[in-house]
Amino acid sequence: MKKLTYLVSAIAAAVTGSAYADVSVSGSGGVAYLSKATTGDKGNVVVNSALNFGLSTTASNGMGVAAGFSMTITPTGDQTAPANGGGNKLTFTSGGSTIVVGDIELADTFGSVGGVVGGVIGDGGGTNSDVATGMADDDGTGISLSTGVGAATISVGHIFNTGANTYSSTSSNASLNAFSVSLPVGPATIGLGMADGDANESSSGATVSMALGGGTLTLGYSQQTLAADAAATAGAYSLNTSTGVIENTARVTTAADDLSTAGDSQVVGAVYSMSLDADTTVKVGYQNAKDADSESHTRFDASISRSLGGGASVYLDIRSLNGDADTSGTDLAIGTSVSF
Repeated sequence: MKKLTYLVSAIAAAVTGSAYADVSVSGSGGVAYLSKATTGDKGNVVVNSALNFGLSTTASNGMGVAAGFSMTITPTGDQTAPANGGGNKLTFTSGGSTIVVGDIELADTFGSVGGVVGGVIGDGGGTNSDVATGMADDDGTGISLSTGVGAATISVGHIFNTGANTYSSTSSNASLNAFSVSLPVGPATIGLGMADGDANESSSGATVSMALGGGTLTLGYSQQTLAADAAATAGAYSLNTSTGVIENTARVTTAADDLSTAGDSQVVGAVYSMSLDADTTVKVGYQNAKDADSESHTRFDASISRSLGGGASVYLDIRSLNGDADTSGTDLAIGTSVSF
């Protein structure tokens, strides 16, 4: 990716002679043809782009501090102007460790693998499963740490308030904790992760990744204990005065999508990725999921991409969903993406 970087001589650097700041600007863009599984959909031309600003500095003790802002046009729908984002977290790096404070997202579905398509289908596709996976809310104001311990990589995080982005003192929303570790074991890399939230929701999962046949195979399993939805309530969480239990009321879509039975969802998946040559990559993914309502789906993904040089590439993405779904069938996207 080409990046335009300005070295800013800050007043503090002039005074101390021991600090410097960088402002970087990067961007991306893409155009694709999207054919959705939705009945009667005649195909869509989708345009998306992003402009990203990175702010960073290094303190005299070597600690790095970074923030960022963005302006984006997403592939999820028609936009008349870019949406602004970022500015709601700070990242601190030191000695191989990374600490993020602010609006963070924690892994509440560790081990749930199988997705290989890009955002044009992943965010803007037409398939829609009825199977409940993932907690009601997995992001908010919190703090996370990622660090290396020997050969292992450990990540831990805590969200104080899932209903806020930069301010955590509101008490009406839930908190969330997550932990994961990745460790090489012989020819494979094993990952284990878990998460636990206030709304009677928790999850655990595992992944195994290894070289196979000139590519990389990743297998995953995730079990998620989810609270039943309250379809008529549009809030985030509420206290059931009869049972004294905080109930999930945020996973609200339509009555057909509601999880009516609190309990476990299981997700089994696999991804295989292989480079055909220096410029061409092929990925395939499989996922089977079942929730406490005994609704299940099977999903197949396929993606092929080829670099054209200069940050440009072309790709073909396909996703097929079968089983219990509002919309089953196949989404297809073919297009180009460019990094500036």
